[in-house]
Amino acid sequence: ITGGTGTLGGLVARHLVSAHGVKHLLLTSRQGPAAAGAEALRHELEAAGAEVTIVACDAADREALRLLLEAIPAAQPLTAVLHAAGALDDGVLPALTPERLDKVLAPKLDAAWHLHELTRERELAAFVLFSSISGLFGAPGQANYAAANAFLDALAHHRQARGLAASSLAWGYWSQA
Repeated sequence: ITGGTGTLGGLVARHLVSAHGVKHLLLTSRQGPAAAGAEALRHELEAAGAEVTIVACDAADREALRLLLEAIPAAQPLTAVLHAAGALDDGVLPALTPERLDKVLAPKLDAAWHLHELTRERELAAFVLFSSISGLFGAPGQANYAAANAFLDALAHHRQARGLAASSLAWGYWSQA
């Protein structure tokens, strides 16, 4: 799970363990174990019976992601990818500088493409992209975020057209901050 130590990543990890009996989780985020709440999440998931590895890896860094994926033990092969990483930098269109675009596009769009390229030869049961309703309907001041999420939706179609596992979940509002 990319963004695995964030709010959404943590919710998904808990669900996978409690509802689906997942026993091995690799949670990644830019801060990894140093992220706020990461150790508490690990302890909670381990208490529920899962083996949890938390790694600092910026999935937008293709080489770092490649090395992480190659280090996954053969005894516990990668069977699913859940891309929940993302960042916001809201602003009206004229205020979106290249830096502000990159801040949002890199963790969502670039990371998703790297995940696709680096796993397309693997037998995955699931490749789930956490998109947003903003990619479908737009949102005031979120042109960069809407574009990144529209890309995730298109990537899911691209993978499906090639016979690869893919789903894109367009989230709306949810209660956790």
